[in-house]
Formats: sequence, structure tokens, C-alpha cells
Amino acid sequence: MEIPLALLAASIACGGNSTLLGRWLINAGEIERLGHSGVIAQSKLSDKVVSQFRYALSKPPTPFIDTLQAEAWQLCSILDNAYPPLLKTISDPPGLLYVRGDTALISSPQIAIVGARGASSEGLGSAFRFAASLTANGFTITSGLALGIDTHAHRGALSCGHAAESTTIPTTAQDKTIAVLGNGAGQIYPPRNHELAEKIIAAGSTIVTEFPPGLSPRREHFPARNRIISGLSLATIVVEAAHHSGSLITARLAATQGREVFAMPGSIHNPLSKGCHQLLRDGANWLESLDDLREAFPALLHTAAATDAQLKTRAHSPSQSALMRHFISGLNSIDELALRSGIPIDQLSQQLFDLELSGAITRLPGGYSRQLA
Repeated sequence: MEIPLALLAASIACGGNSTLLGRWLINAGEIERLGHSGVIAQSKLSDKVVSQFRYALSKPPTPFIDTLQAEAWQLCSILDNAYPPLLKTISDPPGLLYVRGDTALISSPQIAIVGARGASSEGLGSAFRFAASLTANGFTITSGLALGIDTHAHRGALSCGHAAESTTIPTTAQDKTIAVLGNGAGQIYPPRNHELAEKIIAAGSTIVTEFPPGLSPRREHFPARNRIISGLSLATIVVEAAHHSGSLITARLAATQGREVFAMPGSIHNPLSKGCHQLLRDGANWLESLDDLREAFPALLHTAAATDAQLKTRAHSPSQSALMRHFISGLNSIDELALRSGIPIDQLSQQLFDLELSGAITRLPGGYSRQLA
């Protein structure tokens, strides 16, 4: 794909200030007029931005262009028909989105799921299951590719297409998730989620950023990233969050943007419930089940019962049944399971974690117990 050089040059010149780029593009009306002196004056660009723009035009950043083309990134400006109409309505829409994967997905009906990086096992499981349920109901799950809740929201959405093979799930169910980055195109942060990012692309889903190639993740980028997560979405769900966290920033941005905010209540003894409880006190919607979402979104097409059947089917799928056969009633320690199954501890730990997230087993002090059907 050919990269529009003037658009890339303008993005690089604006750096992390994609709102400035948006104003510049709107004043120009078309990419070809970005360098027009009258447009530059109207956009109140600094001499530094203009200088960097002209330099990038005269000496194209070949490494950046090569990266974008090699990974099939597309540039979607606020002037394009493909630009998400919901995002355009916020007070500070990004002037340009770098999109890798299915461009059409960024305009699909989306629900954001965000929360703590160091989330509890219960919180991770909730993020996974709600993401799977909502994807089965026709929504795209949008999150920030961070560790913890974000990761499990993406994974839950990616589980939907596989579960659609079950006769209890509509054949239209498919993997649909969008990861919004807080750094430049061509780099995945955190690096531990590089494999997840590739799975998102392989599944036909999407990675998005407003930042140009070469821009590393910085603290100030993440609140900007969060406004895109909420701005793309009809609603934002907060699963777990501390009192002062990026997830609360996302929720408050969503409220400011006129979107629904849902918060999941938790134990009063869990410090990661405090942020959700604060949101609930501030007027966020209570979230315990899909029924709470249905009150805001009556157009949901499928039932929670069908999604529950989907998750149970996955929990007892052939890939997991070998390990499930080694469970006995009562408590099963990891050492006992390793001895019975012959599975190496590192692989066993991952399989147990997956089973726990799917709801097939429960972790207890000293081991694991099967969940009764």
C-alpha cells in the first residue's frame, strides 16, 4: 500500500499532538493543501512544526515507510469516509489513525473493557467472560493491550470465533477486538503482548494508534490513548481499578463524551474494587450480568444463556479434556495433577489458568477444585 507522504510528514511534525493535526487537516480540507501557506497560518502552526513537516517531505523517512508497508498499516485521516463517526464527535478527535488489520472494524459497535494491570483472578475471569459474551452478541471489544484486564478482554473476544463452532452459538459469531496503543505504529507495548497483538491481526481484528512510527510509549500518551478507547465505544466497562488509575480516567472521559459507563462491584476488602465503587457512587451503571447491559442496549440479539453454553463448551473442549480427566472430587494440588497427568509444571500452570478463566475449575488455598455443572 502506498503511504501518503504529506500525511505522514504532517503526523511526524505534530508528534504526539494528533488534535493539532486534526485541526490542520480540517483547515486544509484535503491532504494536498497541507503545505499551503494560508492553511499553515490558519492552523497556527509553530515554526518548529512547519520546519519538521518540510524536512520530512524533502527527506522521506524511509525506515518508517518500510515498517508501515511491511506490516500493512493504513492511514485513516479525519477527512476520510472510513474515519469512525462516533470518534469524530468527541471534543478532541485524533486527526489521524494508523490502522493495522480490518479498517472497517473501527466503525463497528464497540464496548470498551478496561481495568487494573495487577487484577485479581476473579477480575481477569470476569473480563474474559464479559468480552466473550459481548462479542457473541455482536459487539467489538476495545481495550488498550495493557497487561491484566485489557489482555484478558482481548483474549475473551478472540475466544468467540472458536466457540462459534458450537451448535449453541450463532454462526455469525467471530473474533472482534481492537487494541489501541499508546505508542507509535510499528511497535508493540508492552513487549510481553507482542504475541497477543499478532493473534489479534491473525484473527482479522485491528490494532490502532494515533501516534506516528518511532514514537515510544510515554506516560502522557496513555490518557490520550484512553480518550480514543472511550471515544470509539458506545460504553466503557471498568472491571477492577484502584482509586487513582488510568481506568478511572477512561471512565471519566467516557462520561464526558456522553457515553455509558459501567462498573463492576467487588469486595470491600479488595483495594482494586475501590475505583469501581467510587464510579458507582458517581453515577456509573451497576454491572453484574448482561441483563444490566441490556437495559442500556436493548438491541442485543443473543441471550446470556447461549453465551454461558459457549463458555462451558470451551471449558470441556477436547484440548482441555485430557487434563480434566485427572481431577478428582475435592482439592487437587498442582503437584498431584502434575504426577497424574505427566504435564510439565510450566505447561500445567498455563492450562490451569485457562481452565480457571473459563469457569471449569476454581482455585482454592492449596489447589484446585472442579466446578459442578
